[in-house]
Amino acid sequence: MILGILNFGAFFVLVYLAAQLLPTSMAASVMALAPVVLGIIAWPLLGQRPTAAAGVAVLVGVVGAVLLIGAATGGIDPLGAAVSLTALVLSSLGAVLTTRWRDDLPLVATTSWQLIAGGAILLAIAIVVEGPPPAVSVSSATAYAAIAIVATALAFLCWFAGLRHLSASTVGTVGLLNPATGVVLGVALAGESLTPPQIVGLVLIGAAILLTQGRARRPGRHAAAGAPALAVPTGAVRE
Repeated sequence: MILGILNFGAFFVLVYLAAQLLPTSMAASVMALAPVVLGIIAWPLLGQRPTAAAGVAVLVGVVGAVLLIGAATGGIDPLGAAVSLTALVLSSLGAVLTTRWRDDLPLVATTSWQLIAGGAILLAIAIVVEGPPPAVSVSSATAYAAIAIVATALAFLCWFAGLRHLSASTVGTVGLLNPATGVVLGVALAGESLTPPQIVGLVLIGAAILLTQGRARRPGRHAAAGAPALAVPTGAVRE
């Protein structure tokens, strides 16, 4: 229930609220700080102490994301910034706790129960606050299904699978491919063009991900044989 609230329920509400209060570039820039926040939270909870190489990779990746997304336009709503930061911290805490509380349950089962728990809470709140859901057309239902299956269920399965095999900060750095993919698709499908700062940003994000690969494939000193590298909380290795 706690993981469902952190990773889905509270996060979805806050991130959509932030999108209403902030320019898109500003909201995306805040979320680009994910590898920093994940690394900070994972240190005390998972015993994943940041290294100098990881710190450099995170810094390079964040700078690249900011260049890629571009500077925010218009005024910045303090409430929107606070909401966006809260969403980032809660989702990062949820990701780290998902790793810390991991057991032998299959990945699909743990992800599904989190989605069910978070969705049930949001459904109850929505019914109380807004009443029964409105009628939905076939095209809208198809769009909702695509978002639910591809952009939510499948995406979070990949996210949690990554957390089982890589350190939290590494997963966060790889997550910077999110804005990079959006920009590349815009160029390929919508005829958009890249500015020089965006090209530099793409290069920096690629460099950051390459910097994390050596550390990501090295087993931690205390990892058990066959266990995912850097994914086992301190004191959780069974003899």
